[in-house]
Amino acid sequence: MAEATMARSAQDEALELAAISTLQNYTGVRVWTDALDLKANNGIVEIGGHVRTRAEREVTEDVVLKTKGVQDVISHLYVDTDLEIAVAQALGNDSRTRGSFPGILVGSAFGDIYLKGSVASQDIKKAAAEIAAKVEGVRSVVNSLEAPEPPKPAAPAAAKPVAGAKPIAKPAPKPAPQAEEGEEEAPAEE
Repeated sequence: MAEATMARSAQDEALELAAISTLQNYTGVRVWTDALDLKANNGIVEIGGHVRTRAEREVTEDVVLKTKGVQDVISHLYVDTDLEIAVAQALGNDSRTRGSFPGILVGSAFGDIYLKGSVASQDIKKAAAEIAAKVEGVRSVVNSLEAPEPPKPAAPAAAKPVAGAKPIAKPAPKPAPQAEEGEEEAPAEE
């Protein structure tokens, strides 16, 4: 039984390498194989990862399906343009960020989301990153939103005298130390 498992694994590994090689050599549309994860199991290849466009997803699925030995393809690919839309919709649906459009621009590259633009507060900036990170398929969020810094606390105001209150007396200055016997005092400068 162990030999059959090892043989199947060797066949699956060879099928994975063949599928990747076929994608790399395909000249119709450039597919970034570094952003893909292919797993073969008994002739069925599962593809995961990220592609830039729907056309790349279709090409990836078709090319892998046409690889010799592949019987079927199961795709779990995320498309960057679809992720951009999903993140923008999530931001538009959340009460914390809904009013910030068109100030928030959303971009994506292989599952990394980029937020740019200007928002009204640091709270909105923070909320936008949290919301984007929760969208399925997002690998990371680069938050480059600009927001004003919160105001610094003001220095306490000087107390104003209350009408009829007595002024507070300041303590008298301490006298200067006296010279001990045998020491001469320095003459005062005039």
